[in-house]
Amino acid sequence: MTPGTQRYGRSSGLGSVHMNTGSLERSLRASLGLSLVIALGCDITPYPTTPTTTPTSTATPGPTLPRSVQQLAALALFEAAAVHLSVATAPFTFGTDNGKAMWTNGPCAFGQGSMEGSLDGGLAPIPGTFLPTGSHTYVVSFRNCSVNYWGNEAFDLNGVTSAAYDVVEWSNIMARVSADSVHAKGLAFRSELHDVTADGSAVWTRTNNSTTYTPDAGSRLVNNSTTHVATFGGGSYSTISQGGRTEWRFDNLTVTVSGTKYSLNGTLVSIHTQPLTTDAGEIRIVNDGTLVARIYGAGVNDLRIEVLVPLVPL
Repeated sequence: MTPGTQRYGRSSGLGSVHMNTGSLERSLRASLGLSLVIALGCDITPYPTTPTTTPTSTATPGPTLPRSVQQLAALALFEAAAVHLSVATAPFTFGTDNGKAMWTNGPCAFGQGSMEGSLDGGLAPIPGTFLPTGSHTYVVSFRNCSVNYWGNEAFDLNGVTSAAYDVVEWSNIMARVSADSVHAKGLAFRSELHDVTADGSAVWTRTNNSTTYTPDAGSRLVNNSTTHVATFGGGSYSTISQGGRTEWRFDNLTVTVSGTKYSLNGTLVSIHTQPLTTDAGEIRIVNDGTLVARIYGAGVNDLRIEVLVPLVPL
């Protein structure tokens, strides 16, 4: 095995959006999970001080950490935008089912917590009715709101989210979404971002089989377990899911952690042919022009993470 490389086995997992928002979200949630298992035969020595590929310049180093922690740091950079998206788009992914209002001004799923909605500064829409099309603002406040995905996998929300949307019909949404210090648990499925606080806004578009999320510069995601902060600085994150094929695309997404700026580019693809998943493509993480890590598919049930220069953990 190439030094600095680990394999992770794939398990059935969940994605980053609510399962009631339609087939896209269900497909994404079914494809985004990875069990973090080191393949047999891999050594567990620390990363070499000299990267396997000589960089053209020196990246800002993070602390020297055990391999598993470093690879989790790469996964946190990969998943930061998806977690922020799940929080900021909550008015749609938790407050509606494909545009149909649910639970407004009442308890959340299973009677755990509550949510309160407001449309254009007025009363919440009646549960079971569709939000009006056109241009409107939908604000939802969550209080210890729990949603059960699979089994005991729970998601909790506290805080205020809003969406200024422009919709002709609900299979195609464009909205400016925002989160105001929203505390969320249970969102991450590739990384350790299980307890976060999200601030800031973004432009979000969704069609029947794709989403694109462009966080505003300065939007933040705090990992409450470490108190480390990811600050977005531009670029976008997209997902495309159709016919058993799921694609994650990064277009110069910039994430700064403790003063170190990383840019993510590339496409990762998973093709599902039960019971197997074929992983292909590559996401490249760059700091100051230097390739510091990559996440890439290498075949059947084979997603790999290679760290060339130590990362600052989120």
